[in-house]
Amino acid sequence: MTNKIDRRAVGAFAAAMVLLASTASAAGTAPGESDRFHLEEAGRACAEHDFAAFVWPFANSGAVRERHSAANVRVTEAGKTRDVPAKAYLGRDDFPIAMIDYSYVTGPSIRAFEAPGGGDPALLAYVQVDFAAAPGGRQRADWTEGRFEPGEGDGPGTLIERTGTSGSLIFEPAGGCWRLVEDIRNPPRPVR
Repeated sequence: MTNKIDRRAVGAFAAAMVLLASTASAAGTAPGESDRFHLEEAGRACAEHDFAAFVWPFANSGAVRERHSAANVRVTEAGKTRDVPAKAYLGRDDFPIAMIDYSYVTGPSIRAFEAPGGGDPALLAYVQVDFAAAPGGRQRADWTEGRFEPGEGDGPGTLIERTGTSGSLIFEPAGGCWRLVEDIRNPPRPVR
């Protein structure tokens, strides 16, 4: 029970930090506080060897992504794979997922939500994220956009239909933590 309470508190604080970060960016100031919080959370997750707890600050903070990305990130989009220098990868500012209010959403939807004139929760496209070990000590975060049936507790509920985009983020062990080495993005699923 304590673990669930801690996650709720962290999730609520994370949502507040996302809003603070967007306000700081809109005002043209350095992100500072939000990134410091996310770096601390990522550090705790690394120390506890808790990959799932590491992914949400990674997804929500450019500073965490900068610290925990390989020198080159292998990117697969539209069936084409290429190695992209980290600076160029991070400069795209199009990370595929983010967390808000205990739930993962697509990167494009959170950017629309945070944009001037945004703020409508209907703009958010929810995703399911599954975590798994991969060969060679690697970790995966597989995500898929979908339609959800509301459930009890936090989050969008139970995935009942995969829709839209999906992908995988592959991390390898590095310096007592993980670093992003691959970002695979699958095209949207065809409409039936």
